[in-house]
Amino acid sequence: MWEAVERSPGVYDDDYLDQVEVLINKMGEAGIYTLVDAHQDVFARTMCGEGVPDFYAKEVIGDNPSCINPTIDAILDPLYQYLGVCKDMKDYGYRVDENGDPLIEDCLDLMFATYYDTKQGVTGFGALFRNEGGLRDKFVDYWDYTSARFATNPYVVGYDPLNEPYPANDIRDPLL
Repeated sequence: MWEAVERSPGVYDDDYLDQVEVLINKMGEAGIYTLVDAHQDVFARTMCGEGVPDFYAKEVIGDNPSCINPTIDAILDPLYQYLGVCKDMKDYGYRVDENGDPLIEDCLDLMFATYYDTKQGVTGFGALFRNEGGLRDKFVDYWDYTSARFATNPYVVGYDPLNEPYPANDIRDPLL
């Protein structure tokens, strides 16, 4: 996971990658080859998930996330409520840890995929896809570092750039 590799902006955890390589090699010696995957579920810890480092996620999501934009979200709120989509993570009333992230035990109240449709989920993935705050560039930097680390490992057969991406919201895109 990106958040396990990059513990602070631009600083990569080689000890963690060493542990991953030990596992890759053990599996390889048993005849099992590895597809290195940037695993994520629901983008980041700040929304009951994992994947993107929380410090980047909170930066691009900000204090006023939206599914389309704040004005349209306000107009569509009755429809959102009826459909059970576009909730704010705060609407769940979960307790938070010292980082302001929901407690995992509270997050487990609902199936994790539920959190993709939150304002934070839509905003976060949109920021990644549109490179807001340079997030996509930072993701590429992470992959450059990680893929270079495993480039010569004979048991690595390839890379999965992003596990289960959410489509986000193209309505914000000025080209549409």
